[in-house]
Amino acid sequence: MSLESFPFHPSFDKEYIAELFDNEASYFLEIMEYFFNNIPTEMSELNETFASGDKLGFAKKLHKMSSMLGCVGQIEFSQLCKEVEKTFLQTQEFIVPQQKMIEDLQELLLHIQNDYDKIKMLTDEAQ
Repeated sequence: MSLESFPFHPSFDKEYIAELFDNEASYFLEIMEYFFNNIPTEMSELNETFASGDKLGFAKKLHKMSSMLGCVGQIEFSQLCKEVEKTFLQTQEFIVPQQKMIEDLQELLLHIQNDYDKIKMLTDEAQ
């Protein structure tokens, strides 16, 4: 299956994904599985830093989230995470409230899961 032809959610950078994964759905699915194996721990740690009031820890977790999201084609949110982290390190203030970052990330994860499930189903049917 061609990634270029898949109707990704608008949050995905479709051209970036097609180029990064050489337009191969199987390679994309492999990376997505790695992502899903690791994201629960990362989300838990992000929530823990928020709940404990560890703002520096929260900013550092956003940095890691940025990298993970970039690897699955979520370039816009990845850049936002970097910007929020960078601004916090410079000003000790969040340009987007921490709670909003968590909520937006949770919503984004639902879109990622949904598109992964659809691609997986189409790939399995093609085999």
